[in-house]
Amino acid sequence: MVLRFIILLSFTSQFFLYAQNIDLYITLLEKGKINDVRENLPELLERYPNEAGVFFLKALTASNGDEAISIYEKLISDYPNSDYSPLSEMKIGEYLFARGLYSQASIQFKKIIINYSKGDHHQRALDLMVNSYLATGENDSIKIALVNIKNFYPSLDYNKYGISGLASVTREAKLVRLDPDKISDKFRNAKVKRKKSKIISKPKTKPWVVQVGAFGKYNNAQRLKKQLQGNGFPTEVHTINSNGKRLHAVRLVRYQEKINAEKIGKKIKKKYGLDFRVIFNPK
Repeated sequence: MVLRFIILLSFTSQFFLYAQNIDLYITLLEKGKINDVRENLPELLERYPNEAGVFFLKALTASNGDEAISIYEKLISDYPNSDYSPLSEMKIGEYLFARGLYSQASIQFKKIIINYSKGDHHQRALDLMVNSYLATGENDSIKIALVNIKNFYPSLDYNKYGISGLASVTREAKLVRLDPDKISDKFRNAKVKRKKSKIISKPKTKPWVVQVGAFGKYNNAQRLKKQLQGNGFPTEVHTINSNGKRLHAVRLVRYQEKINAEKIGKKIKKKYGLDFRVIFNPK
């Protein structure tokens, strides 16, 4: 019993020491001492190889934005329940916002608020989400998003945005008496329609794809693919050769008519600011 207590005490002490170290290094970064943190990072990675906080520090000290985003995304994937997961999501959103990718940023901040109920990031995420919508002129989207979010987080400050009509609306379910005879008729009619519709037809081809980018680095293509897939767009990465260079093309697939592919391309351009090409590329 005593041995178990000593082991538990040792583990607890190590955990608090680790947490204090991370907080200390974050404070140093806030003071602009990034080189001091970088010098100590290898030792931290060796001592705490499976701690999300160390990888968060690694991302904060990355030499460029793309490298930092890759580390944040891996942290979120490997440690989804860590306190540093929502912080990493916030950093990704702030990166998108800083680059002027406001449509992507608004989606990112909304996702953070809804998916992470714990933490103190909600108000800042909400502020940046609203600013992102304003930057793209999506005023209607602001109100819809705020009404939905207010149902989950009523204590946040919504008055600062000066938007009226944000009171949540609750609807009570009502019981409806059903007529058994009418229900039977509907089922019979539905069966007849299903029988009539069972006509074998040849599958329609979908030869058109929408290419929205071609990257030298596979990770960059994968990042865009995941982002588009996360917002409901069927996306694939294809390896292509262009002027003797090997590139990784990000493509939205597949469409039966060229006009449908063009509509999707225009939607992507409006929403994400991505240029596109419609390509005839049958399987």
